[in-house]
Amino acid sequence: MIPPVPPVSGIPATSGIEFRKQSASGAGTFGDLIQNFVQNTSQDQQTSGQAIDNLISGKTDNVQEVVLAVANAEMSFKFFMEIRNKVIDAWTELMRMQF
Repeated sequence: MIPPVPPVSGIPATSGIEFRKQSASGAGTFGDLIQNFVQNTSQDQQTSGQAIDNLISGKTDNVQEVVLAVANAEMSFKFFMEIRNKVIDAWTELMRMQF
């Protein structure tokens, strides 16, 4: 039996992709969801750029925070691109269908 991995402490939580809670009626549109993805990805990219600028200018010497910010921005961007690819594939498949 493999023992469980202990929780990592001391690392600040990052925003990542945050989903807006919806009511049971399913309020919110697909456009709102995509807009949320774009805004979160953009915010992560800006945070990453600011962290890099702070490291270069000497405002911070914590390389770990910079690496975490860059990794978070990269993961957010890859996730967004995968969602985009799936939406394009679904649209292409719909256009191929004959009604």
